[in-house]
Amino acid sequence: MPEALIAFALAIAALLGWMFRPRKARPRYVPPEGWRATLRTSVPQARLVPADLQALYERQVERFLREKRFVGCNGLVVDDEMRIAIAGLACLLVLRPQAGVFPLVHDVLIYPDRFFVTYGEPDELGLVSDDPVEQLGESWEGERVILSWADIDAALHGDEVNVVAHEFAHQLDDETPETEGAPALRDYTRWSEVMQREFKRLQRHRRPPVLDPYGAESPGEFFGVVTEAFFQRGVELRRHHAELYDLLRDYYRLDPAQQRLWTAVPTGEDR
Repeated sequence: MPEALIAFALAIAALLGWMFRPRKARPRYVPPEGWRATLRTSVPQARLVPADLQALYERQVERFLREKRFVGCNGLVVDDEMRIAIAGLACLLVLRPQAGVFPLVHDVLIYPDRFFVTYGEPDELGLVSDDPVEQLGESWEGERVILSWADIDAALHGDEVNVVAHEFAHQLDDETPETEGAPALRDYTRWSEVMQREFKRLQRHRRPPVLDPYGAESPGEFFGVVTEAFFQRGVELRRHHAELYDLLRDYYRLDPAQQRLWTAVPTGEDR
């Protein structure tokens, strides 16, 4: 056999050996002792969980912490308190009986602050822009969620923008690819009636008192916007959108309007 052919065969064998080599399992994260106390002190929204749902909530948070990989970006070092805060906020969305813990999500990427993304998709005119777009969060269907820690921290202190609630609402939406702007439900009748009516109302309203105008972009974004308003501005959402509030209260099994978590709620920046 010519030497060149032998060398080629050896190279292919080495490549196949590398591709099919035994992979070491990624070490599973173990929540630190006292993580429940950190959850109670660091995540004000955790106080929304009633006593009868507390055990379920803690189980969901612990599963999230153990099953999801947290990755710091742009030099951010992710500590236990950050992990617990993100898990605590996300798991407020999964307190229904038999609810999974966002099975599509494998990784949670966290930037120190808002980040820039360049999209290669054409707009409605068929034009593709190379200009970067500032983002505070992204949800990738079936893979990962990307978040700005600065905005997470602001939500913990009462800002009306809750990027964790928004992006993980998208994950609930993605669990049912045949629908947009809705989680998995046995009966969509009430959900469709209320959400469609409120979505059209937001599209007509130039200066809505509670909901971020960004929600008028699509039914999916509307679901994200109303979810973050539900958790951050429950009293105001119930006052201006009572039927919408009741729909989310029954779905999430929580009633944020029953208590104010912050003495004053600062106004967040528009997206």
